[in-house]
Amino acid sequence: MFWPIVLPFKIAFWSLAGLVTLVTAFSPAFKWKRGKVFLISSMLACVAFIPSCTGIMAIIDARRFGIFQCDVYADVNDFRIERYLPTSARDITLDKFAMGHRAKYSISEANFMAYVNRLWNDHGEYSAISRDELSEGVQVTADAFEHQYGDLDWPPLENALEYHSPIQSDGGGATYFFDRDSGTAYHRAGYW
Repeated sequence: MFWPIVLPFKIAFWSLAGLVTLVTAFSPAFKWKRGKVFLISSMLACVAFIPSCTGIMAIIDARRFGIFQCDVYADVNDFRIERYLPTSARDITLDKFAMGHRAKYSISEANFMAYVNRLWNDHGEYSAISRDELSEGVQVTADAFEHQYGDLDWPPLENALEYHSPIQSDGGGATYFFDRDSGTAYHRAGYW
């Protein structure tokens, strides 16, 4: 749930801690008392922590979230995405955001079905909702597609069927739309 703020938190904390240490260590060179310098610089670091963490997060998020293009699965290099993406996917477009991602890719029907079935065989017993309770293989409506992908420039799939990964107890999982005619799959995954 808090994974997007961990890295900015660490960078801000250790940068400010290092700055307090440096200022305190070099304070005698300016004929300042170390105790007083440490106290003042620590208080200033506490005040500066949230703004610096926010600024660092804005810089990092600009590089790790947004739209990305990958040729093959090996180019993805993000474990949160890799666990929901078939290894045989190619021509991958990713829309990455803090609590999930959306993906568009090409894949054959045999590879796609083998992937979904393997997910359920390997992890289905841990799913909070059984596969029978989910709308597997149902035709996707235009409204459902618009709701999931309407803000992206991705063309709607003409004859897409809906599939699901096992659902984690916290609601994490993926919904897949697969069009066998075009060999195109879209999916939306959420994780905490």
